[in-house]
Amino acid sequence: MDAAFIFKIIIDKPWLAYTLLGFCMLLSLIILWRAKNGDSLSFLGLHLQSDKGRNQLENRYTHMREESKQKSYVIQSLTTLAAEIGELIALYDQKIDSTHLENQRRHIYTFLLSCVVAVMAGKKANNPKVCIFIDAGEGNLRVHEAATHSPSGMRKLRLSIADSAAGYTYHTGEIFFSGQIHTPGSRFRVHPKAQTMYNSLICVPIKLGEKVLGVLSVTGDEERSYTEGEKEILNAFASVVSPLLARELQYKPTFAFPSKESFST
Repeated sequence: MDAAFIFKIIIDKPWLAYTLLGFCMLLSLIILWRAKNGDSLSFLGLHLQSDKGRNQLENRYTHMREESKQKSYVIQSLTTLAAEIGELIALYDQKIDSTHLENQRRHIYTFLLSCVVAVMAGKKANNPKVCIFIDAGEGNLRVHEAATHSPSGMRKLRLSIADSAAGYTYHTGEIFFSGQIHTPGSRFRVHPKAQTMYNSLICVPIKLGEKVLGVLSVTGDEERSYTEGEKEILNAFASVVSPLLARELQYKPTFAFPSKESFST
């Protein structure tokens, strides 16, 4: 089929030429419209993809890569903590100098809290604050260990077990998880002496069997700072540290905590 034959058809049957031209134009518009909306298209060997679609794929790949790195970091951190805590607990049953025990304990908590901060600080403006609360007696919780809190705030802070989110977790053994803690009906109560305001909070129980020993909590400045996955990560850290906290509460008789015998009941 040469060009002269094609021109003859166009001259003899112009309606056919207009129909083919209209079809080609319509097809081109459909292809361009789909490509603009992010669809990846191939036509006659020509591959079309909009910048929007490419950016979406790149963002998805970046997100998956970051998630994979975070999971690897969490697994490595939990493995290290479990090993270090196991070694320290073994020392409690030996005649080891208390200063050495305290130094080892401090190193473990420093590592634990720094890992939690690193995992939870996904947003630059999130500024996570991490606390481990234990029973202070008289219906209150106190800070046992913490990160990114002021030293004076850690010493003085007391939370009511009956009227706080951490107290709810301590009393019931259930996780408190909210990305909008100031909404009506929330169990969260603003502490009267609080110097900073945050909008997200996770409280997970630190348990030995069914017995709640304490609460591991993390705050977030932004609304909906954390995901369900990060809640589970925090719960995993609480599970790993629970044998150490249980041994501490047994080891220090000056603390107003359950005796060693009570843990076996």
